[in-house]
Order: sequence, then structure tokens, then C-alpha cells
Amino acid sequence: MHLILEEHVKDLVEDFDIDKSHNMPKLFEFFCNYCVLSKKYLGRFNPVDITTEEDDASIDGIAILIDGELITTLDDAENIFKSHKRNLFVEFIFTQIKSGESFKKDDISNFSLGLNDFLSLNPSLPNGIYNIKMLEIMKVVFKNLKKVLNSRPSCSIYYCTSGTYKGEKEIKACFNIIETNVLDLDYFYDVSVQPIGRKEILSYWKDINEKNEAKLKLVEFCGIPKNKDIPQSYVAVVNAKEFVTELLLDSEGNLKHSVFDENIRSFLGVKNEVNSKINNTLESDEKKHLFSVLNNGITIVAPQLTLTPNSKEMDLINYQIINGCQTSNTLVNNIDNLDETVNVVVRFIESPNNDISTDIISATNSQTGILSESFYGLKEKAKLVQHYFNAKNNMADVDTPIYFERRENEYKSNGYYSTQVFDVRELSRIYAACYLNQPHNASRYVKTIFTSTGESLFKIDDNESLYYSSALTYYKYNTLINGKKAYANNYKRYKWHVIQLFQWVVHGKVESVPTNSKRADAYAKKVISILTSKDKKYIKVFESCHKIIDSIQPSPTDDQIKRSKFTNELMLKAKKIICK
Repeated sequence: MHLILEEHVKDLVEDFDIDKSHNMPKLFEFFCNYCVLSKKYLGRFNPVDITTEEDDASIDGIAILIDGELITTLDDAENIFKSHKRNLFVEFIFTQIKSGESFKKDDISNFSLGLNDFLSLNPSLPNGIYNIKMLEIMKVVFKNLKKVLNSRPSCSIYYCTSGTYKGEKEIKACFNIIETNVLDLDYFYDVSVQPIGRKEILSYWKDINEKNEAKLKLVEFCGIPKNKDIPQSYVAVVNAKEFVTELLLDSEGNLKHSVFDENIRSFLGVKNEVNSKINNTLESDEKKHLFSVLNNGITIVAPQLTLTPNSKEMDLINYQIINGCQTSNTLVNNIDNLDETVNVVVRFIESPNNDISTDIISATNSQTGILSESFYGLKEKAKLVQHYFNAKNNMADVDTPIYFERRENEYKSNGYYSTQVFDVRELSRIYAACYLNQPHNASRYVKTIFTSTGESLFKIDDNESLYYSSALTYYKYNTLINGKKAYANNYKRYKWHVIQLFQWVVHGKVESVPTNSKRADAYAKKVISILTSKDKKYIKVFESCHKIIDSIQPSPTDDQIKRSKFTNELMLKAKKIICK
């Protein structure tokens, strides 16, 4: 085996503490399976867990991805299809791995035979425990095709060796036969068969292990005077195509979504008015050379920049595109229209200080069309809240996931129901109603929450579970309203007060729990446990909230509901009724 490959295999064995008694061909299987799946799946996994036994139908690795998750048990597969989510992207990944230096016709033919037998879903060839388990998961997928994107899964097949793939006619024909045979099964929406040699494997390993780094040639640049918070910054003109290939695409030509994590918006799509105009300019042979003048440009922040003036080369480490997500994505979509005449203006800012970076992000995104409330999504606490939502969604007992859209448009194309997704404005409104005693302001124009309570939103010491529990309370009550159950639709105008009352009824006490206290987590979890109970105990709790509202006579007007006086009156009533 190639020396460099062998050293990388040893690194993987050490990293995952893999049993060294395995021979090198088996260790190479673990290594290749890890590299291949890491291109598809961003989560942590052990390559041993997706590698088959020694003689399992000439298949060396099987992985099943459903909605971005690696599914390894039958229970996980069944649970993910029990959710209300639709348009789930499903991909089956198969590998055959040879540690030799060549692509052999007989080996490829054996792989084709084993794969066809396995995909019959009733194989005749010997298959171990792991293969049988994967078959059962595949059958669950095929039983739930109405919830699968395109009504069929995708299939990716990799044949890996430590040699070099030269595309010989006979060998290429073997791979074409595999693709044709699998397509003819009509199981899959699309099928990809990829021969992977040493060059590709080394590239995969490099992408996995290296930092987010790039080197970019500048056409022209101008330095900006440094200060104590920003050691260096530059305004530069860059060839657009080089910008795309060096900073935006990975080695396989896929967009690096991670470089936009600090951007306040996700891509708004090609039909967006601004993006449509950018697109038209790039498609026009008469106008595209004016792109750097017509476009506002792109802003990049990195903790470390290195400019080599003589060669006009910029080296970046762990860079983030904080302004220009729309421009960047549209450039990627028009890569075939980019030539040496198309340039783009880029601001490079070195900012080791995270707080200063946030200020820069806010300043560079203060433009028409971006709501000021959206900047709350840049707070560190907002990121932690989003992680909390995602972690809760991954738990087995969650019947309906809910999502916090920290960045505008983040979940637009994920197939979630709109009622499941809460943006910064809506989550702030809900949280303020539940735990900041502001249901009256929540009932008013949404900006009122930010003017009256802004400093109390997404504070660094807030407990994330409070945000989740408040959103889940709102979601469950909104479901009752829309379904016209428990007479909730008759109390729609009180919904912000109802979700405040809910927590008090659950705990049997009217109180304001400090959002940064240790007790806050246990307080929120009790609310969550009622909302997720199998017997739907929460419906009785909401009905109790209705009774408290009914106790106030005469009924308040719509204007009175929006006043703190009504909130205080309702609190006093709640104390009397709940204490009884």
C-alpha cells in the first residue's frame, strides 16, 4: 500500500482506538468507509460500525442516511418516519474496497453480483448480522416512500482501491454495467457509481482533517489602517471564478455551506428580486464585465489573514462570509458564465475577537430588507438555543420536532411545516410572553417586544430549555386552535396569555423563575414532560387556563388585552384559582 495512505490509516486506527489485530486490508476498509461517509455525513460515527464482515456478499460498507442522520437501527428508521416530516432525503451508500493497487475486472464483477443479490431484498449469498439489519431498514424506507423526497431514495456506490483509476475502456464498462443494473431495479431516483483511487481517497482525507483554509489571488487591493481590535483589513478586487473555486467549493465542486454560518441570511433563491438581477448581469455578455461596479461586494471575516504583497496572494484560515451570501450563491450558480472579465469586490477583515466580529456582522448587514430583530440570531446564546432545539429533536420520545431558525430562510427548503419553524422574532415573542411576563406586549406589534424587552432576550446566562419549552407550549396550543379542539379556537385572541398561564398551572404556583437559575432547567423540563406526555395531559392544562380567563368578567376588549393591566389582573386571578 502507498506509504502516505498507510500512515493515514494508522492515524485513523489511533483516533478511533481500533483493534490493531485486524490486518491491513481490513483497516483499509475502515479507512475508506470513513472517508466516503464523511463526505456525505457531518456527524460523528465510528467506521467500524458501518463496515461489513469479511465475506458479506462482496460488500464492504453499507450506510443509510435519512434526513441527514445516519440510521443504524430499525427503531431509528421507524421513529423517523413516524414524525410529521415529509420530503425526507434518503440515501443508500454501498462500498467495495480493495487494498491492492489496481482495478480488476473480476473483482468489480464479483461486487456487481453481490450488490445485485443484496438489492433483491431477499439475498441468496451469505450475509452477516449487519447486512441483515441494513436490509430491514431498507424495507422500512420502501414502506414509507410517500414521505421520501422524490418518492424514492438515492443510491451512491463506491469502488475503492489504493491504486490509480485510469478509466480503461473495459473497466469503465464494468462500472457502467453496475449503474445500469441498479437503475433497472427502479428502486432509486438516481444512482451514482464512483471508482475511487488513491488520489481521491487522499483528497477526501485532506478535506476531513484540514482546517477551513484558502489561498486567493487578488487583482488589486488597498489596505485599511489597523486599530487595536482589527489588526489588518483590505478592500480587494478578485476574479469571480477564482473566488468561487477557491473559497466557496470543496474538492468535489459542492458548495461549502459552513462558510456562511455567521451570515444573517441563508440563500433566498434565484427567484428573489435582487438575486434575479445579479443573475441577469452575469448572463449578459454586455454587462458582466461591470459586475464589480454594479454589485455591493462580499465581506469576509477571519481570525487570521496573511497577505503576500509581492504576489498579491491572500491566505485565510477559518474564514466566514458575513455579508454577500446572496452574491456568493448566485456566482456559484453562474460559474459557467464567469470568465477573466468578471470580478467581485471583497473586504477581508482580520478579527480575532468574537465580540468585534459580531459588531462587524451587524454593521455590514444593516441594510434595507433585513429586520433589526434578525441580529439577535447572531448572539452566542441564540446559537446555543438552536443546538438545544436540534438535540431535543434527536431524542426518541419527540413526536413532533420544532425548529429554531436562527438565520433567515435557514429551513426554507427542508420540507418542514411552517408551524414547526420559529424564527428569531416569533421565538422572542413567545419567550417574552411565557417567562418575561410580557404577554400583553406579545399581543401587540412584534417590534414592541424588542423595544420593551430587548436586553432580556438571548442573554448569555439564560437557560436554553426555557426557550424550547415556551416554543413547544405555543406549538401545542396553536395545534389545538387550528384543529378546533378543546375550544381553543374560542380563545385565540388570548393565546399569548394562555401560554403564560400554562406553566403556572403545570407547577401549581404563580411565579417568575429566574431565567439564569439552576432551577430554571428543572422548571422547563416539567413543562416539556406534560407537553410530550403520551396521554396528552397538556389538553387538560390548557382547559384550566381557559377557566382562569373566563373568571375575568366582563371580558376584556382587544385593546385591553394589549395592556399590562389585564396581565396583572389575570395573574391575581391565577393565584387565587391555582392555590385552591
